[in-house]
Amino acid sequence: MNRLFLFVALVGLAGCVPDGLTDFDFQGLQPDPPADELTGEVVVGTARDAGLTVELTAMRGGPHLGYVRLGLAVTRGGTAVTDATVSLSATADGGPAAGVALPLEDPARDADGVYRGAAFLLAPDTTARQFTLTATIASGGTTTEVAFPIEARNDLWMQAAGADVLVSWVDPLRPVVGENRYVVAAHRWTGTAFEPVDGATVRLYPYMDMGGGDGHSTPHGAPEALGDGRYGWDVDFIMSGGWEMTVTLAPPGEADRTAAFVGYTVYEPEVEA
Repeated sequence: MNRLFLFVALVGLAGCVPDGLTDFDFQGLQPDPPADELTGEVVVGTARDAGLTVELTAMRGGPHLGYVRLGLAVTRGGTAVTDATVSLSATADGGPAAGVALPLEDPARDADGVYRGAAFLLAPDTTARQFTLTATIASGGTTTEVAFPIEARNDLWMQAAGADVLVSWVDPLRPVVGENRYVVAAHRWTGTAFEPVDGATVRLYPYMDMGGGDGHSTPHGAPEALGDGRYGWDVDFIMSGGWEMTVTLAPPGEADRTAAFVGYTVYEPEVEA
């Protein structure tokens, strides 16, 4: 379908937006961040024990609340250790969730020998943003544990949906004009644990504010339940610039609640030379 036709049609539907969307002129107020803010890795810390050196990195400019992609480079005497089994654990250091285990993805080794995983740095109280990440590394018949203190930024990648559900942006890492696979993960804070919210009814509404009261959405597919609290959609962004993504979620037997990811940037696709 012609993108110009879609744009005109969607502008005409701009009045059909969820309650609570702001009048921000995202394009005027949200300048594009540098590309490496989303895709570049930042060294979080380095730990040494039992002859191993472990360097921890995080994507999107460093640790932030929500879903964080992590990398662990493990070396011994300057040589990469590529035969290790690596697992992670993480807890909050303060706030109502202090000491509670956080949801994780254990690392797998990539082609460069880096062990890549992820952690959900979740905080019911967003002022409590200190965490401890522990990596357990089994290699050469020995097992070593190293711990990293982490302070997470509070930015748009985790949003509250009601009083007890936290919604994290998982994918895409760098939204671009054209087709994207958009994935969020929902976790309920029970007071003692973070539990995935499965079986929910979910809806998605991407919106670009064009200023002056005008705006538009963009084509997107039906939601797909992916398990473990994750939900995915295909989203076809028709323009680059600042957008808002509203996720409406109703856990089984409960009313709708919304989480809004405000002011993220959709980029033009990178062109290979």
